[in-house]
Amino acid sequence: MGTPEFSIPSLETLVNNGYKPVLCITQPDRPKGRKRKLTSPAVKIAAERFNIKVIQPDDVNDEKTIKLLEKIDPQIIITVAFGGYLKKTIRKLPKFGCINLHPSLLPKYRGSSPINQVFFNNDKTTGCTIFKIVAKMDAGPIIYQSNTKISENDYFTSLSEKLSLQGAKDLISSLRILETNDNPYKPQSTVNVSLCKKIEKDDLLLDWNWKAETIVNRIRGFAEKPGLTTTFRDKKLKIIEAIISSERPEHEQGFIYKIEKNIGIYVCGTDRNILIKQLQPAGKKIMDSFAFHLGHRIKIGEFFRNGF
Repeated sequence: MGTPEFSIPSLETLVNNGYKPVLCITQPDRPKGRKRKLTSPAVKIAAERFNIKVIQPDDVNDEKTIKLLEKIDPQIIITVAFGGYLKKTIRKLPKFGCINLHPSLLPKYRGSSPINQVFFNNDKTTGCTIFKIVAKMDAGPIIYQSNTKISENDYFTSLSEKLSLQGAKDLISSLRILETNDNPYKPQSTVNVSLCKKIEKDDLLLDWNWKAETIVNRIRGFAEKPGLTTTFRDKKLKIIEAIISSERPEHEQGFIYKIEKNIGIYVCGTDRNILIKQLQPAGKKIMDSFAFHLGHRIKIGEFFRNGF
C-alpha cells in the first residue's frame, strides 16, 4: 500500500529482491494542476509497469476490499506513505501482520510531516523506522531502524529521496528478519515521544517577523516542493533557497538592501539578514534570484512581504 513518489523505491526494491507484491492498493486518481486533470498516483503507474494488480478504494477498510484481501490471504501487508488508516480487521489478517516504513527515528516525529520537521528543528540526523502497525498512530513495535545524516545542502526534496531509497533497503532487511527471527520486535520507547501535524496551507506562508534561522529552516523544510510563499509586488513567490547573511539589519523586515551579481538578493530580517539564492515565481520554473532581478528590474528599497 503506497501512493506518492516516496513509495516507488520500496515497490521496485521488493520486486527486484524476490518479494513482488500480489496486489497494490493506492489512493484514487485525483485532479491536479491548474487544469485539474485527473492524475493517477505515482505508485499506480509503477505497479502497472510490473504487471501488479492495482485497486484504488475510497476506503481501504470497505467490505469489498476486505473480501479481496481475505481471498488473497497475504503473508504480510507493507505500507509506505499510503495515506489511509488500517482498521483491526486488516491489521490482523496477514500472518506477519502489517508493517510500515516511517521516515523518522521513532518515537520521534510520529505523524504525517516528519521530514519537514527535521528542518524546522535544525536536526543534524534523522532516519527510517520499520514497525508493526497497531491502532495508535506510529506507535507499534520496531523491527528495524537506520540513521541518515542531514547535510547542510539538504532540503525537503533531497532528504525525501535519500530516505525513500534507504527505507527501501531497510524493508528488505526487515522482511529477512521476520523470516528468520521468532521475536523480531522491540517495543517503542515511551519517553521523548514527539508528534508532527499535517501540513496545512497556512504553514506554507512566510512571515518576515520570524527570526532569520526560523525563516531559513522553514524554506529548507518546504523546498523544492511545496515551497514557502512570500509576496513581491502583490504576487505570490516561493523562496527555494536562502542562507543567513553575516550582516545585521538596518531597515524594516523584508527590505531589499543589496543585489549582488550572480549571488542573489539580500533582504533585512529581524535579527540577521537573509540572502535569497533561488526562488520560483507563480507558474514558472525555479530560477536564481539574480536572474529574477534581471527580468523584473528590482530596485533597492523594494520589499518582500508576508505570504498570503
